[in-house]
Amino acid sequence: MATDDGLLKDRNAQYDQAAKRILSQRKMLAWILSRVVTEFAGVPVRDIADRYIVGEPEVGMAPVNRDKTNAPRDLRQDRNEDGTSTEGTIYFDIRFHARAPKSGALITLIINVEAQKENPTEYDIIKRAVFYASRLISAQKETEFSGSDYNGIRKVYTIWLCMRAPEHEGSSITSYTLHEKQLFGHHVEPKEHYDLINITMIYLGNHRTGDNLIELLRLVFRSNAKVAVKKERLAKQYDLNLTDDMVEEMNTMCNLSEGIFEDGVKQGVKRGAKETKEKMMLAFQMLKEKVSVAEVVKKTGLAEDDIRQMKLLLG
Repeated sequence: MATDDGLLKDRNAQYDQAAKRILSQRKMLAWILSRVVTEFAGVPVRDIADRYIVGEPEVGMAPVNRDKTNAPRDLRQDRNEDGTSTEGTIYFDIRFHARAPKSGALITLIINVEAQKENPTEYDIIKRAVFYASRLISAQKETEFSGSDYNGIRKVYTIWLCMRAPEHEGSSITSYTLHEKQLFGHHVEPKEHYDLINITMIYLGNHRTGDNLIELLRLVFRSNAKVAVKKERLAKQYDLNLTDDMVEEMNTMCNLSEGIFEDGVKQGVKRGAKETKEKMMLAFQMLKEKVSVAEVVKKTGLAEDDIRQMKLLLG
């Protein structure tokens, strides 16, 4: 029989999967590319979706790690077969390819979703992003180029969607790239020789912004509006018509969010003798009404850490 902790983890995992499937839709990916990938600046979203995204995005199919020997293989082999016998297997959330409109160069992109938490506490997320980007580069040997033909390396983008920005920071989009810095002399290398890695961090806060991409993602993943309302707004404001599958995924996310919260309440009641279910439900209602964490703590007497966790579960 599953424990409450197990049920909560299972629901979190299901929520994450639903979020990834929504993000993997071509039009959703096109909105992201149009905002954060330089090569697609100014290109209509519809063109990106219809003309420049190559093939079908892979959701949770491509492993990050590979055996330390990096054994050679046929360049035509399926790119998803990237397992390892020595390091364990971690999977990219979403991996796909797109062609740059001007040069026609093929770009490899991954999007990772940190759906149910803020920055992980056990490591710095930017370091994980650097590792993933480096992995995308190293995995190209004997797949995109052979031997020492390093001119065959293709540019990679790793985009991280953190659905809950630190409260003191709010929404943000930050990009990290390689830059040339001349310490002596005047040698200049063509930018395309080193501009091969781009890391973009997207954080979704609680408040409205003037950024189209942030507001699109907040509407899909942070808004408490009914799915029917979201569907209408997405069509009207973003020319994004939800398929039946996307509607189903969004309904799944809404239902799971409620279940995740309920399981969190149950665990909270079990953990603290003084923290009654009534107080936690009062706190839940106040948070839904956008009452500050400090005011909820003052009103209910519950621990601030517990209130913040409830706020995360509520989204």
